[in-house]
Amino acid sequence: MTHPEVLATALHRFRTHPVQTFLTLTGLVVGTAAIILIVSLGLSGRAFVMSQIEAVGSHVVWASYEGTVAAGVAASAADELNESDVQALAMRTDLFDAVTPLVELRGDAVVESRAITIAVLGTTPNYLHVRKNVQILRGRFLDDDDLEQRAKVCVVSKNLYEKLYGASDPAAQHVLHTLGMDFLVVGEFTNPVDTMGQGETRADSIFIPVTVAWYFTPATHKVDTIFSEVRDFAAIPKAQKVVAEVLHDRHRAAAVYKVESMTSVIRVANAVSTGLIVVFILAASISVVVGGVGIMNILLASVEHRTREIGLRKSLGARRRDILKQFLFEAAILGGVGSLIGVVVGLGIPIIGRAFISRITIHVSFLSALLAFVFSTAVTMVFGVVPAMRAANLEPTEALRHE
Repeated sequence: MTHPEVLATALHRFRTHPVQTFLTLTGLVVGTAAIILIVSLGLSGRAFVMSQIEAVGSHVVWASYEGTVAAGVAASAADELNESDVQALAMRTDLFDAVTPLVELRGDAVVESRAITIAVLGTTPNYLHVRKNVQILRGRFLDDDDLEQRAKVCVVSKNLYEKLYGASDPAAQHVLHTLGMDFLVVGEFTNPVDTMGQGETRADSIFIPVTVAWYFTPATHKVDTIFSEVRDFAAIPKAQKVVAEVLHDRHRAAAVYKVESMTSVIRVANAVSTGLIVVFILAASISVVVGGVGIMNILLASVEHRTREIGLRKSLGARRRDILKQFLFEAAILGGVGSLIGVVVGLGIPIIGRAFISRITIHVSFLSALLAFVFSTAVTMVFGVVPAMRAANLEPTEALRHE
């Protein structure tokens, strides 16, 4: 029997017993689709988590002053971070793309006829490049001229802007009074993603030039946090060590500085997401195995119904391996059809989902579809061996007498 005839015989089952055949293939279809969907969900979830980490700063190392451990040291002897520390770290261009300071203040502002406390953050224009957790909605961020001229300008959070000015003319100029002075509002910002509790911005926050913030710490030009963007992710451990060494060399030995990064969080997130994907793929593979058992069952029934046909073919000269190939080929066709339907379903759902879900980027893995198709087809081939061997081992004389 030639391959076209074997193909026609296998497809004949779809025409004569369509409901039985597709019910048999259900497990294979579900399992194949589940593998693709799980990989898609895993990749999408990992990308979402990484975007949250990126908002905090996946390549960022930050340092802050923790205190002085020497006994009897007065509060006035505190050895806090300052402007010169920022400049010293910025000189390490071999490790850092950019370094930005942050001075955190608290100010009062009249909002909706009542006084509230807002977070006033003094920083430099390259804060946007380093932190990546701020998106400008209107206007602009701080620029170099603001820094040099100590301009009394501010960029206001979306929440605070709406409370203060509502749906006013976007071109209108607004003034915010806080810290005992008037600030011209030059922009509005928002945090596009959740910063996992690590962000310094709050619902009611404003950014001002750090040179203006230093009005309130004139003697030391104190800095609460120094953020440094590392050029290469692999160099983050070295960068942390360098930051700690630079600060230690520039300050008293008793001063304690905390230097942190997101590397441990990133490694844990990757390990957890990979582990979950593997576990769920193994669970989905059970459906594929169940589908393989179903195909083995339908092929065993086929052998039973076609015993006389097999005996006739053998009596006419068909060899054992010819019968074996025939049933293995039929198993491959059944597995291929079921796997192909599963691939279509598995790829179709996330592709359609992209049209309805915009907040999360849905990833589609065509490689996982290919591997799922190969795996599912291979499983059906393995389970097709038993009925194929049973058919090949039938004795011609006994098969011809079969009723």
